[in-house]
Amino acid sequence: MVNMVKVYRASDAEEIARAGYVAKYVADIRFRKKIDNGGFIMVSIPAGSKTSPHIHKKLEEVFVALSSLEMYIDATHIQLEVGDIVIAEPGESHSFSAYPSSQGKILAIKLPNLKEDKIQLDSS
Repeated sequence: MVNMVKVYRASDAEEIARAGYVAKYVADIRFRKKIDNGGFIMVSIPAGSKTSPHIHKKLEEVFVALSSLEMYIDATHIQLEVGDIVIAEPGESHSFSAYPSSQGKILAIKLPNLKEDKIQLDSS
């Protein structure tokens, strides 16, 4: 199975004025399976640090960039800006790197919320 990295750029989303606010619809996503639960994790990466790569066997993971940072999915390097969304499918290796001058922040959403589904990979 060939997975495709899905990146949704906040900068490409159209702003729509609403009553008292502005909405940006960054992504309309159709998930592969019926999902009955999810986990929401706030992740902070110290300035200049990189997370260890890992995969999930069953869950899809949606990442919302809360700061500028770099992401690696398999052999793909992605520079993320605030509001960008990336989906990692089961079996896709992923990790993050914070820029030397600032902490990296991400909201990770696990769908479904399978807490024991993470497989750490060798980072060498």
